[in-house]
Amino acid sequence: MRSLSTHLVNTMTYVVSAILILVFLAIDISIDNWVDVEFDSALTDKSNYLKTLVKVTKNGTEFDFAGEFMPEFGTSTKASFFQLWQGSSVFERSESLSHFEGKDLLKKDMPLNSAFFADVVLPDGRDGRAMVSYFEPQVPKANRAMMSKVEPMWLTVAITTEDLTQILVIIDSSLAIGLLLVIVLIRWAVVKVIYRGLMPLNGLNLALKNVDVTQKHIPLSSHFERYTEIEPIRNELNKFIQVSQQYLQTEKRITADIAHELKTPISELISLSEIYIRYPDDQRIGVSYKQDVLNISLRMKTIVNNLLLLQQASSENINLHRQHIYINALMDQIVDELAFKFATIHSRLNIDNRASNDHCFADEFSLHLILSNLFDNALYYSPSDSAIQICLVSDDQGLTISVENQLVTAIKANDLQRLTLPLFQTERSRSNSERHGLGLAIVENIAKLNGFEFYFTLVSADKIRFSLHIPAIADG
Repeated sequence: MRSLSTHLVNTMTYVVSAILILVFLAIDISIDNWVDVEFDSALTDKSNYLKTLVKVTKNGTEFDFAGEFMPEFGTSTKASFFQLWQGSSVFERSESLSHFEGKDLLKKDMPLNSAFFADVVLPDGRDGRAMVSYFEPQVPKANRAMMSKVEPMWLTVAITTEDLTQILVIIDSSLAIGLLLVIVLIRWAVVKVIYRGLMPLNGLNLALKNVDVTQKHIPLSSHFERYTEIEPIRNELNKFIQVSQQYLQTEKRITADIAHELKTPISELISLSEIYIRYPDDQRIGVSYKQDVLNISLRMKTIVNNLLLLQQASSENINLHRQHIYINALMDQIVDELAFKFATIHSRLNIDNRASNDHCFADEFSLHLILSNLFDNALYYSPSDSAIQICLVSDDQGLTISVENQLVTAIKANDLQRLTLPLFQTERSRSNSERHGLGLAIVENIAKLNGFEFYFTLVSADKIRFSLHIPAIADG
């Protein structure tokens, strides 16, 4: 299992380390370039100084060099080197070159009054850097006439770079060690910061561990502050707990209602059987006993079947087979099926078909089940001589079927919101053993499963309208 804190620590460490490496690398390159520039500048200064010592006199070109003032060109073990050429012949060599007869410094053809830098190997085998200059010697004003007769000269100055290399190694090592220490310190700081930053989340987790399902919200200890990132999570968890509590209460109520619904026919069966066992010779009991047992068993079967259908609709286990359905033919079929329960159904149902199409694209079983329950409820819960208004309207959005009926007993506002709860029954239906409060719950679940819109509203104090909208996306 991945750790959020470890992932954050590693990610922040990698990002910060990458930034630091780039910064330190830029600093290192800048220092190296600066040191190289300063080294070349020092080499240029030495070369320019030596050039000033070359002068043209009446006796010819002279090089007025005093070794005691520039001991680095002497015979020490860390000596520097210079060499002068005039024309093709060597004009002057530093004392340090006296031990290396036959070895000359770098000489390169180039434009007059220009210079050239190059990394070289010094005569004594050390690594070094040389500057080659091609220049005209100084001519005093009194000897300007001799200027055209003076040949240009080459001057090469070579200095060891071993000290420079050591300095750069020390700088690079220091930067590398500093970078490593900074990364270690940053990782330590990131771990501490993230650990402290996740404390509110850990506090929420602790509160979840200790939460009581009977509580309506998740309590937080007083020492935990509220954070804008944590509070939405806590609020959503509180909503989840409230919804879970509602589901728990609903399940408890459904369980109690199921027990109540089944208890009544079971008690009737037990009472009927006990009476028949006690009075087996009583013809009044024996004649109707079998039919009574069958009727009670059929009632129990209806309850169980409706409960199973409600469970299937809730768990989306019904296979939908959408096809073209002629809505008029389907409603005529439903009316014929309900005729045995309501003899006056044909005269009470007023169908106003304003739909431009006489068919829709839906699952026939689902649509049949929904309309059967709506028609049955409208006929049962309305006065026996009242008319049921059924209206069909279609547009670009789809087909809408509405069923409107009067009410024998007015429905309270609280009861209206609970009409689709499983096993919820109004006072009148509680007195009827054929009504179990499952019809509208099944209708709502089946409608959701098919993507239909099912809603209802009170038209007036004694009239209610149920509406079913089949979206155009389901049309063929």
